[in-house]
Amino acid sequence: MDIAAPFAKTGLIDAATNLWLAIPIGFIFGFALFHAGFTDSRRIAWAFYFKDVGVPVVMFSAIVTGMVGLWGLSLLGLLDISLVYMLPTYLVPMAVGGVLFGVGMVIGGYCPGTAIAAVATGKLDGVVFVGGFLIGSLVFGDFFPVWGDFYNSDYLGAFRLDQAFGISLGATVLLIIVIAVVGTISMIFVQDFVWGEKNTLAKSRPFKKLQGALVAVAFAIGIIFAFFPTESFIDDSIETPFYIVPRADVIEAAP
Repeated sequence: MDIAAPFAKTGLIDAATNLWLAIPIGFIFGFALFHAGFTDSRRIAWAFYFKDVGVPVVMFSAIVTGMVGLWGLSLLGLLDISLVYMLPTYLVPMAVGGVLFGVGMVIGGYCPGTAIAAVATGKLDGVVFVGGFLIGSLVFGDFFPVWGDFYNSDYLGAFRLDQAFGISLGATVLLIIVIAVVGTISMIFVQDFVWGEKNTLAKSRPFKKLQGALVAVAFAIGIIFAFFPTESFIDDSIETPFYIVPRADVIEAAP
């Protein structure tokens, strides 16, 4: 098959069209967030108390769907993985940032995306949250020279989990699917056990059948990945196999 994606980098669409497409995609994403109830800060905060685990369950689903779609399309020859931007890893700074981000979600009840969606629905707490992270972004930028060295420390490049675990890419895909399924079941069990929350839709027989079918499909795909020679489309012999943005300090130091 001829490689078709990513569309902007393979020439199927131009850069301007690529940017304009972000508008309808953004509206669809916001619409989905609203109807999933994620514009309510209480629902996001409740996830940290296992009172409503809908948010992490959706996140697990999104990770598995995106992961299987990305590598699956690459295996089928429909996507050139070397043209896909891979976020470079700054291990310790990202760990610290993750903790701060989590604390902010617990206190504010939003992440940046859900906060914007909440503002669109006219929620005052969403406006306050958005104002807060805009001010925080300005402060971070203004004082960047203070923590710039730390920000650029522990640079590992486009470092994948299969490289960290020392296993094949396909086995890593299967492992993440297992973690997502087990994690989802465990969180739902804790929610029911601690809070006694009974979601009538989730407990209904048709919904359980749908869940079972989706889990079976996910495991089947994961097993296929685990035994497929996924290394055939990734060349790690070069130092940076993906197109990544160079470090800011490297750009400044370049002649």
